[in-house]
Amino acid sequence: LPPGLTLEVVQDQSRYIEAAFHEVQLHLILGSILASLVVFVFMRNWRATAIAAVAIPASIIATFGAMRWMGFTLNKMTMLALTLMVGVVIDDAIVVLENIFRFIEEKKLPARQAAVMGTRDIGLAVMATTLSLVVVFLPVSFMSSISGRFLYSFGFTAAISILVSLVVSFSLTPMMSSRLLRLEDVPSHGGSRRGFYGFIDRVYM
Repeated sequence: LPPGLTLEVVQDQSRYIEAAFHEVQLHLILGSILASLVVFVFMRNWRATAIAAVAIPASIIATFGAMRWMGFTLNKMTMLALTLMVGVVIDDAIVVLENIFRFIEEKKLPARQAAVMGTRDIGLAVMATTLSLVVVFLPVSFMSSISGRFLYSFGFTAAISILVSLVVSFSLTPMMSSRLLRLEDVPSHGGSRRGFYGFIDRVYM
């Protein structure tokens, strides 16, 4: 700088941006933990809960690769998309897992056979549900004006994470189910439908 001129920081917005980013990051982690706990409350089986819970980091981390390929950074918009998708990416795994669990519980099939038949039985429904979510979030990326530029990375990140969760639910979830679920772990007195879940089941029936 020429003599007599000095630079002084008047306002530092990076502190607020960083704080907001870490807040979203915290919600992402808490959301993952709470989603797993909800699965445990209803499934009442720690093996089934572990299988479903693995779908969250598997889907989220795999989405990072696609984000890097598309040139997206970890910012507030992409992290917000990932946070919102925590409850969605576990959905496919839960549906597949519950159907496999049902085949073991009701039909007394070995875990490996139940994984194959259970996934095949529910596959079309899971795919239809997943693709219906994709067509909701993907068009957001093609909005015009300034809003479209902000939501471009949001829409693509959400859509990619949903598609990755579909792949995980058709590959990792059945594989883990065939290895971890055991027929002897399923109680004979009502299976997973006990407690509050059993109450809802009886009232509904």
